[in-house]
Amino acid sequence: MNVYEVASIVRNRIASSVRTSGVRNNSLVIRNNALRIMLGTMLTVFGNSAVAGQVSLGAMTSYSPEVYKDTDANVVAIPVVGYESEHVFLRGFSAGVRLFPIGTPTNVIFRLAYDPRTLKPSDSEDVQIQQLDEREASVLGGVSYQMLSQVGVFEVGAGTDLGNKHNGLYAEASWRLPIRMNRFGITPQIGYSYNSDKINNHLYGVSKAESLRSGLDEFEADWDGQYFVGLSGYIFLTESLRLNASVRYTNLQGDIEKSPIIAASVTSQGALGISYVF
Repeated sequence: MNVYEVASIVRNRIASSVRTSGVRNNSLVIRNNALRIMLGTMLTVFGNSAVAGQVSLGAMTSYSPEVYKDTDANVVAIPVVGYESEHVFLRGFSAGVRLFPIGTPTNVIFRLAYDPRTLKPSDSEDVQIQQLDEREASVLGGVSYQMLSQVGVFEVGAGTDLGNKHNGLYAEASWRLPIRMNRFGITPQIGYSYNSDKINNHLYGVSKAESLRSGLDEFEADWDGQYFVGLSGYIFLTESLRLNASVRYTNLQGDIEKSPIIAASVTSQGALGISYVF
């Protein structure tokens, strides 16, 4: 399948979804149409990809300190399934499809990712936090433009909530520099993520009703973001056994820092995993 055939498929799916939505120009229709376009394109490219991919199976443990006041650090251990081919990738909580083969100087990537950010008020020892509404995890979907260069990988993208938890939008720009050696590699990364008021209120806001119940000040978040710095790496212990590790530092910006429910505006998280590569 060549570039023009893929582009034609995308145009046809967009046109079809527009005809289906008619005049119902609301956020639910737009989001559902976006999901149909994304999944349809991903399945089409996947089904027409003739290149066998690399499969890996393993386990990963992640650690992140408390985000909300008087909540425990979050430690999660999960099984991990990985898949990499010219067009398709599956990496733990995220999956995607490249419009053009991997290694193409410029590329368009359709992405789906599980967003695990949650607040369970009952987990907090703070009596005021216990009176808040639960903030549930969601699924994010988006598209990004990627450019490979001699000084690293530049990527800009945008997306929305597909899990119908907050219906927010986000945009992100990042740079990373993959450094590959014979049996190991490291990738430093830096970027900035900008979120809509709906995402920020879902994560950091305090509604009027919550304020009356808890005694916390009402807090309505606006469009704001955070910058992040990360480092990831891997090393092959044997020909097939691979050890992976990553660490990420995030700094909330703007009015989000004033939220009365967060423990700190600066957080870090790390992950360690091991996998068998077939």
